[in-house]
Amino acid sequence: MAKSYFIIFLLTFCTVTWAQNEEQSKLEEQSKIPKEYFRLYYIFPNGIGDNVIAKANKPVGGIGLGINFTPINRIHIIGGVEFIQYNISDKSLAGNGKRTNLSQLYLMGMYKISLGRKFELDPGISLGYMSIKQIKNSRSFGKQDAFCVTPSLTVDFIAIDNLRFFVGVNYCLAFAKTNTHPEYKKFFGQLQMLNITTGIKL
Repeated sequence: MAKSYFIIFLLTFCTVTWAQNEEQSKLEEQSKIPKEYFRLYYIFPNGIGDNVIAKANKPVGGIGLGINFTPINRIHIIGGVEFIQYNISDKSLAGNGKRTNLSQLYLMGMYKISLGRKFELDPGISLGYMSIKQIKNSRSFGKQDAFCVTPSLTVDFIAIDNLRFFVGVNYCLAFAKTNTHPEYKKFFGQLQMLNITTGIKL
């Protein structure tokens, strides 16, 4: 009888120990998964295609800020804001303003891929709301609302602990509301930008 109790005790002890080791291994593995909580970056904008941004505006620059809501292993959900400015170069196409300001609120889904100990690859896609304003001497010469779809890719260099420096590229396709002749709706209503980004992540 004592031998049976000893065997039961030994099996129970081994099972509990194995379960604890498995749980510890999972925690250690999760701790190694890269996480991002905050990003701040500069934007080098560039209008492309046959639309008013590309044909009648010259890029100035922009800034962006993103905050991660909840990292789920390697999946990140990020909410952010961007502000981009262009100078109007062709008033016959873009109107009487001096600058075109683009402000965007977005929600991004991103997946982190480790490339060794020092580098990460982060593909993502975001959906956003964009406000497009033409400005001259602090006066607004019109506003458009737009829905944006933006696939993106960044490459991160891990400097110290969770500090990362990154460069990236994104393609922004904005569908803007416009009241114009049907022949020109695509020119004024489907804006395309290929942007380069660089900044820090924490």
